Amino acid sequence: MSRILKKYLGVLAALPFLLTPAISGAFEFPTFAAGIGLTGASVHTLGTETDPEGTKNDEKIYDSAAVEYPSIFGEVRFNIVDRFGMTVGLSVIPGKAEFVTESKPDQDLTSTAGGTSTGISTVKGKISEHVTLYIQPTVRLTDIFSVYLTAGISKMDVEASAQLVTSTDFTKTKSIDGTRFGVGVMAESANGFFIKLEGNASEYDDVSFTTSDSTVAKADIDEESVSVLLGKAF
Repeated sequence: MSRILKKYLGVLAALPFLLTPAISGAFEFPTFAAGIGLTGASVHTLGTETDPEGTKNDEKIYDSAAVEYPSIFGEVRFNIVDRFGMTVGLSVIPGKAEFVTESKPDQDLTSTAGGTSTGISTVKGKISEHVTLYIQPTVRLTDIFSVYLTAGISKMDVEASAQLVTSTDFTKTKSIDGTRFGVGVMAESANGFFIKLEGNASEYDDVSFTTSDSTVAKADIDEESVSVLLGKAF
């Protein structure tokens, strides 16, 4: 986590110095903000399994789970012109969150004579090391209220734990990337305290795991979320 966080923090810290010389006439000196958030999300996972011979299992695993998780964030805010601004931020989800637990009846061919073994295949998934770097074009409607759009890139680790009838059990972790798009509204007081309410949709790269007998398990992960964020601008 520290290596990933240092990389994104380095990019975030460098942005004010990279942007200001290019458009110094438009920007005022940037302000900084930090805070915490609470997110309620619906995470959708579509899983497929392909056996060593290349045959895809027709019975897909689909799971839609409701999850809640906290986050911490830091932002650099630029006032570009009049009531239009640009925010560049970094959001980190601490710890782990389970996003899928799914079981299904399964069977496996055990001999050329047609013998089969039957049972229940179970797959569990957890995310960790989740970091999002984002930008938010912002329009200040009044001295208190603003609206903004969000576009960001995310990186996280996915841990899959599977007990399979058709293959060997495994627990593996892989890193994947994703994108985030959303919209939000912010209310900010004169002393810098603010609250944000935002909705986001995130889409992640497919993640695949290969067992010791060359069975391939693949998952496609999407998320829709609503977040409440509290913070202070400096």
